[in-house]
Amino acid sequence: MERRRIALVTAGVVLFAGVITVLRTEGVGEPVAGTSASAPPPTSLEPYAAEGVLAPTAGPPPESPREVRVTSGPRRLQLRWDGDAPGYEVRWGEVGRLDRTRLITERVTQLDGLEDERMYEVAVSAVDAFGQRSSPARSTGTPHASPAGDYALEDRFDQPDAPDPTRWRLASRGNCARATPGQHDDGRRLVLGNNCAAAPATLRSRTPFVLRDADELGRFVVETDAPGGDGELVLDLVPGPVSLVSGDALPPDAVRLRVATSAGTTSVQVLVPAGTPTEAVRAVPALETGLSHRWELVLRRDGARVLLDGDLVATSPAVPAWREATALVSVAGPTGQRAAISLIAFDAAEATAPPWVPGPDVEVAVAAEAAVVESRALPGVTGGQLRMALLHTDASPQAPSFSVSAGGVVVPARPAAAGAPWRAGVAYPLVADLPAEALRVGSSGKLAVTLVTGLRVQATHVDLELSGSSSGTPPSTAKAPVIARVPELPRVNGTVLDASGQTVPEGAAVQPGRMVFDLVLEGRTGVLLAGLAGFSVRVDDDRVAVVPTASGGPGIAGRYRFALNTSGMSSGPHLIEVRLFGTSGETRPTSAYIPFFVGR
Repeated sequence: MERRRIALVTAGVVLFAGVITVLRTEGVGEPVAGTSASAPPPTSLEPYAAEGVLAPTAGPPPESPREVRVTSGPRRLQLRWDGDAPGYEVRWGEVGRLDRTRLITERVTQLDGLEDERMYEVAVSAVDAFGQRSSPARSTGTPHASPAGDYALEDRFDQPDAPDPTRWRLASRGNCARATPGQHDDGRRLVLGNNCAAAPATLRSRTPFVLRDADELGRFVVETDAPGGDGELVLDLVPGPVSLVSGDALPPDAVRLRVATSAGTTSVQVLVPAGTPTEAVRAVPALETGLSHRWELVLRRDGARVLLDGDLVATSPAVPAWREATALVSVAGPTGQRAAISLIAFDAAEATAPPWVPGPDVEVAVAAEAAVVESRALPGVTGGQLRMALLHTDASPQAPSFSVSAGGVVVPARPAAAGAPWRAGVAYPLVADLPAEALRVGSSGKLAVTLVTGLRVQATHVDLELSGSSSGTPPSTAKAPVIARVPELPRVNGTVLDASGQTVPEGAAVQPGRMVFDLVLEGRTGVLLAGLAGFSVRVDDDRVAVVPTASGGPGIAGRYRFALNTSGMSSGPHLIEVRLFGTSGETRPTSAYIPFFVGR
């Protein structure tokens, strides 16, 4: 049965049939008293049904989940169980002290930030549509550290100031990405996220990936949770001083592992500019959002291999044509896409990152001529490398020549990856080597740089690598705000049915008499769910029902059916409003609107 997915809103104005309806902020339910618009929303509700309305009521409590299976990993436990409830409450902690709680709708979850070699107890209760709990199903598990590998680079991102700036640089379009230490449920991992649709957040290794002289040339290893809906995890190895790669426009000789999720399926590809095919060895199962997996891109003299949790899933005839490359890990997808990374490692030839010299922020202007500004030298600095990504609309088949002006010194700029594609709308990687005399900062403490060109281009990413000793300009100690997950109430799916229970086609009219409103509240996978206190149903701004959903604790999700009387309704358009309320005063109510028509 096809459903109408209705967007949730928390404030604003909704247009329907030429009428403006302002969202309500006052409380609902009896005996909750009417208050001013500034009063906090209710966190508990009383049941209500208007005359002629049949509202759903709770039945017996749900059955307990069956067979909680615990799988151990480094600093984590993965839980799976069987059951058919609309939601579950997971509690965990040290044995005898279950002090952590999570509400979910899936039958699988991952507990992170745990201590290795310490036993934990878990309890999983089924939660029905009215918040009733089953008796918990219990189990125990002990996280185990992964055996130490002989890696050229290994970072588990468990330090409180991750990512280590001596090892990693964050690259993105504008300010579209953040990389911060994980907190709470993401504890002791790195959270890489984007806040712009389809703009990848890229983590660049300052340590080069160097091939061995052996049949197995090297492995690029990443442990992270699965990409969310319509999301991608991308591992790139690119020869040259690049900071990011735009879309599918791979520079020559680049090798990419792309893992993408869409419509509940997961695809795996090894991509190179020449387009060598990827051969699937076995189908990759749909990967549950929030569960960590180990991906390995294995480069060999006879082609590439892809391992998922140690199992071979794909092969490719791709063989790198370089000995040394820049390694990039990217996450892309809808706005808010995020991934928690617990390991990045290179099983390759020994290599070291260049010394890290803290430097100033960079301001880039685009002009036909460089302006001369008052500036002062950076003490101790012997040179620098400026990396940029340019967006343009130029239709020329080849990239023009560029130069960069800094501190009154003009130097040539070159492609960061030789032969990188010059295409409109595709970020073009550029790099310039700056001598010490060009590295001067103005009164703002920033390095002013001019990209000298008459073309209309935009520098979407800028990165400065310095050589020498400390610049004398203290680096900013302010950390990016932690990428926290805000608890969300469930999403609303509403369907209007006729008196016989058949779906009324969209745009068709309901006949006067009786109609059925079928309501499904669904929790999105991979998000932090807020406790649901209940909801109200209004028709044309008249309250017809209030359903509490927290009889045994916070509700989560569920399905509900209402019988409504349409005899007294006028013919023409009408509107159902479903308004959800959380069990916490910090959770903002959300509303969804479902239109329907009454015939003559």
